[in-house]
Amino acid sequence: MRNVKRYIQKNSTLAEIVIFLIGLVLVSFVKQGGILSNIGSSIIASSIVIFMTDVLIGKESNESVVQWGLEAVYKTRGEMNSNCDEYLKKAKKLDIIAFGLKSWRDSQQAQIDRILQLGGSIRIITMKPGCASLKARERDEFETENGISHSIEQLIEWAKSINNNGFKGKIEVRYHDHLPLDFLFIMDNRVFTGPYEYGKGSQQTLSFEYSNTCSAYEYYKSYFNDLWANEEFCQDALKD
Repeated sequence: MRNVKRYIQKNSTLAEIVIFLIGLVLVSFVKQGGILSNIGSSIIASSIVIFMTDVLIGKESNESVVQWGLEAVYKTRGEMNSNCDEYLKKAKKLDIIAFGLKSWRDSQQAQIDRILQLGGSIRIITMKPGCASLKARERDEFETENGISHSIEQLIEWAKSINNNGFKGKIEVRYHDHLPLDFLFIMDNRVFTGPYEYGKGSQQTLSFEYSNTCSAYEYYKSYFNDLWANEEFCQDALKD
């Protein structure tokens, strides 16, 4: 259904023309004064109003949404997770910017194993445990001291353990000690992202979903790759 909606949005002018022609056919070839003729007249009037509204008001803003591929806005990241989990079932690789991902690791182990068994990769950028920027984030979230740091340490140990299972693919983790980045979850079929806000836990913040066929997907994919390749920014967290 979303794909149909997206196609119509991309081709809205064509859809308006088709609707107008249907109305014109009904008016031209059906007995005047009949029900179908009246319907045709209403369709023509409605299509003209829609077209003028697009031209004068809404077309530019709608094209911007289509270009950037915004699919949904979620009041909280918790609300986003159910839809994200559905796309995860078809994902072949993952690029993630986050903290410890504890809930995700606990609930999605089967899908993580599936990706790695098929030779897919999971790349994670997180913060260096104990660094000053992370301590500041713990205070901003009113988290217990070293709470997020401990979760990241568990993430690193979890990744090492998974990589010892002999899967075709592997998990890579790199950490940094800069200010927190936005949450970012890139699959080959979707992007989910959102900020970290003061005074709120990570699951309580506004989040966004983008399709993989538009500008936002390419933007975030390129952004992640640039960060991953920058050795001055992030370093291998699994290196002994």
